[in-house]
Amino acid sequence: MQRRIARRIPWILCLNLAAALVCGRSATCAQEAIDFEKRIAPILVARCLECHHESIASGGLVLSRREQLFAPTKEGTWIAPGKPSESRMLDKLVAGEMPPEKNGKSQKLSTEELSHISTWIAQGAQWPEGRELDQYELTTEHRAGRDWWSLQPIRRPGVPIRWIQRESHGHELNSIDAFILDKLSAAGMKPAEESDRKLLIRRLYFDLIGLPPATEEVANFVADQSPDAWQRLVDRLLASPRYGERWGRYWLDVVRYADTCGYERDQEKPFAWKYRDWVVAACNSDLPYDQFIIDQVAGDEIPIRTTESLVATGFLRLGTWNDEPNDPEDYKYERIEDMVHATSAAFLGLTVKCARCHDHKFDPIPQADYYRMAAAFWAGPIDPRGRELLGGPSGQELGEPDILGWTDLQSQPKPLHVLKNGDRHKPLGPVTARAISAIPSLDVPFQTAASNSRTSVRRFQFARWIARYDHPLTARVMVNRLWQHHFGEALVRSPNNFGFTGAKPTHPELLDWLADELLNHQWHTKPLHRQMLLSRTYRQAVDHAEYDAYSQRDFDNLLLWRAHRRRLDAEALRDSLLMASGDLDLQIGGPGFKPSISDDALEGLSRKTAAWKASPMHEQMRRSIYQFTQRSLLPPLMTTFDFTDTTLPCERRDVTTVAPQALALLNDPFVHQRSLSLAKRVLARQVDSHAVDSANSIWQSVLGRTPSSVEIELAQDHLLRQQARLARASTSERQGHSAQLLALASLCQVLFNSNEFIYVD
Repeated sequence: MQRRIARRIPWILCLNLAAALVCGRSATCAQEAIDFEKRIAPILVARCLECHHESIASGGLVLSRREQLFAPTKEGTWIAPGKPSESRMLDKLVAGEMPPEKNGKSQKLSTEELSHISTWIAQGAQWPEGRELDQYELTTEHRAGRDWWSLQPIRRPGVPIRWIQRESHGHELNSIDAFILDKLSAAGMKPAEESDRKLLIRRLYFDLIGLPPATEEVANFVADQSPDAWQRLVDRLLASPRYGERWGRYWLDVVRYADTCGYERDQEKPFAWKYRDWVVAACNSDLPYDQFIIDQVAGDEIPIRTTESLVATGFLRLGTWNDEPNDPEDYKYERIEDMVHATSAAFLGLTVKCARCHDHKFDPIPQADYYRMAAAFWAGPIDPRGRELLGGPSGQELGEPDILGWTDLQSQPKPLHVLKNGDRHKPLGPVTARAISAIPSLDVPFQTAASNSRTSVRRFQFARWIARYDHPLTARVMVNRLWQHHFGEALVRSPNNFGFTGAKPTHPELLDWLADELLNHQWHTKPLHRQMLLSRTYRQAVDHAEYDAYSQRDFDNLLLWRAHRRRLDAEALRDSLLMASGDLDLQIGGPGFKPSISDDALEGLSRKTAAWKASPMHEQMRRSIYQFTQRSLLPPLMTTFDFTDTTLPCERRDVTTVAPQALALLNDPFVHQRSLSLAKRVLARQVDSHAVDSANSIWQSVLGRTPSSVEIELAQDHLLRQQARLARASTSERQGHSAQLLALASLCQVLFNSNEFIYVD
């Protein structure tokens, strides 16, 4: 024992000396009173508690409370108040045994940290009465605590008022611009000039309705110089039924929408399309976002449930569904995980599913929280049930029995247990349904359903917790999604992850201001759209006079010194092809159509053509949101242009620029059909076969403008050469079409392949 003490003494002397050097004062600094909350608790929470709390207790040591820490053991006392040389914990800290290496990297405490611990022990190791340390209480360099930015209350920041002024061209800067300009000014940067009006109207049309403006609409807007021209255009498009189709598609990405179950059989989910139509209608009617949440999570449990609220619960049934699992009992937990993940990612921006097998590695979500949340869904069906579950005993209570929805099987379900390592064969203690504990001020217990209740009412209580006015995540997550689709990048560039491994907001004050605005507008989102779209930030150009210099400083455009250049997504591209050719059918809602898929794409399927029966051609002219989405068989044109992955919630689609995209536009039968269809229209309305008239018609249909003189020249040359080449081909090679028609179709296809058609700006 004496040798061990003697071995420690030089270390202690070194620590005291180091402490004096760190302070930059005399050695008496080491003897000043150490504040436990300021100096010791942060070290223990950040550096030690992950391995030494009740659930793990590595080496038998629990650091959350003083009892065990100060209790004598056979090997000695972990902390001996007033006796640093007899404190085992200090010995191991100095030797670098605690904390252990992580990923091959030393985690040894710094000289300053060791000095604080040593001095604290020497001064009697004061520990406040009743104080219990919690690994989630503070954010560290390795994980988020309950003090993480996204878990704090939304506080409306003051608008940098000095930027609110009227510009010379008559457009007023709004509050959004003030926040953006404030950061740009601090960085010594200026925003881009306002974009060309022809590009602006195209940007707005695709943003709000997912379709290009007609040539006449572009011309009218350019000619309209009235101060409120832009505002009137924004309001008109927000009121369009096409708005719900565009913005409903974004939500379908988030909730992993598809019309089939996935896995080997990939059978159809009956009536899934009714949920899709509900989303479109909810967007068009500007259903308040809090009700939007409650209907989807618990539309069967609200006081007055309706057909629409039951359809909304289809959200819980949209995930993949294996009807032949290897172990049906294990698969119940897979289904629950899907619902926990979809709900937490979509509405809260948290990755709660990561806590299924252990405490969350990065966020303040203990394993018990996962099961508390899962218990809210535990009472529901895990296989399709009869119509009586949603429509009453006879299936006719609401006059709409054919619904893909969700409801509970009983009011008092059996308890759900925490599972050790997520293994159902190793149950630990039972849990009751409750909100996650990361936000203590909102952690209230759920009420137990009455014995005569037809449901457990757990999901309803959980949904209302998400939709609370004072919830710090819900409004932030939603306004972030709105910003993402208007500006090309979100303020938090990981929209489904507001946790430690996600991105931090580029403009935190603006994010909170927008969240507060959503709440002030009673959860209606259209006023938020309007504010974003009326900002000068939205109207700025993609190009910038200082592009090269600014790119060196802010390549990712985090400060929004210019607009992001954006390519059309798969749906907008397909819909634009249909609109340009004059074939677009604007019928709203109903069962989805099945597009034609080439035999080559069907080759790998076991039943080939029998596995897919395309809808009649006239039904295939509808907007892409109404396309039947089969998880195992997506149309090649859509996947080539980065259609969403329907397996998991999609926070943002990949946007690629690859050679197969050009090849698809050159060779895909759908594009060929649109080119031929447009050529027929152009040919049918021409008085003569003058190439200039043909080029004008095609340019206006595809690009929404008249061609320049150079473009007319090139178009004439292309038509003459193509027509001469095709005239030499046989009638069978031309499939019965005239050389003139096919030459026009060739020109159409050239423009469909142009950047001007494929890109928004």
